[in-house]
Amino acid sequence: MKVLYGICSWGLGHATRSLPVIRKLVSENNKLMVISSGRSIDLLKTELGDDVKYSDIPDYPMLVSENSRQFMAKSLIYWPLFIRKMESGLQTVTKLVENNKYDLIISDARYDVYSKKIPSYFISHQMRIMNPLRIKKLESGSEIFNLFFFKRFREVIVPDFKDDNLSGDLSHNLNRIDESKINYVGILSDFSKKRTKKDIDYFISISGPEPQRTLFEKKILSQIDQLDGNIVITLGKTEINEKLKNENITTHTFLSKKEREELLNRTKLVISRSGYSTILDLAVIGTKALMVPTPGQIEQEYLGQYHVQKRSFFSVSQEQIDLKKNVEKAKGFTGIKKKCDVNLSVNNIMEVIYHTI
Repeated sequence: MKVLYGICSWGLGHATRSLPVIRKLVSENNKLMVISSGRSIDLLKTELGDDVKYSDIPDYPMLVSENSRQFMAKSLIYWPLFIRKMESGLQTVTKLVENNKYDLIISDARYDVYSKKIPSYFISHQMRIMNPLRIKKLESGSEIFNLFFFKRFREVIVPDFKDDNLSGDLSHNLNRIDESKINYVGILSDFSKKRTKKDIDYFISISGPEPQRTLFEKKILSQIDQLDGNIVITLGKTEINEKLKNENITTHTFLSKKEREELLNRTKLVISRSGYSTILDLAVIGTKALMVPTPGQIEQEYLGQYHVQKRSFFSVSQEQIDLKKNVEKAKGFTGIKKKCDVNLSVNNIMEVIYHTI
């Protein structure tokens, strides 16, 4: 089959969690065109090479705010812009479908990647869009918003468990969306757990959209001397590939999937954003973590709080980072103990598609 696969480029998480699905499709001799943009498409090209074709189509901007009042004000401007950008992306996708005769579409959180003419499938863990004040009417309205767009897709796939879940209210306890009609397939990650010596004390992953990625980097580096032991830092800059060794600290501008997987398996404690895809990676590896949500990203702030309540990970705001104190507290949390089988999750997705195509 010829498959068009759209991937949201808000950070690298959507790209990394889509990799096992794409690899499965390629292994079954399907022909793929991947749509993404920015650092996400750079990462995909690094990992997949010539196994697939690529189309750089920018998606809609992310709604980021510094505080609750700013969030509400920006929302008034954001949604009309979102619709315009989505319509522009959809026009490009429609031409691609017409010119290349694709058989199906899979979209990881790209609302603009679908077609009325061929089966389209939507992957997302965000059935409900959070707001900083947790205003119920707004969150209920976001479910209605999703329902409106979900009608364009044959099936909706959630990379999470139905019970004892990792995404909390983002995709569970829904009011407007019927959960029985959602396909909870288990978690997606491009990593696997390996039995290896834990010889890295801290693995620090700097990520997120600018300028917050740089602010996070500066905050961490200003306090890094407070930590003892073997420390590895990755800066998440896909456009550069450099390595710097300075006493007990090794800094990588970017790590390949294989390198990152090895380092995570060797790590005692991870310091990273609380993005959902990062949480999925940590669940597979079974590593403890200190989470630092990207400021203004309501979803990450919610997930940080949610996993503090579950006692899986400790979370602290970027502004309040105190590395020495925070890492000691994080060591007292359990990590995610639930068994995670990514191969089973990918097979579940294939079953959803092949049974409804």
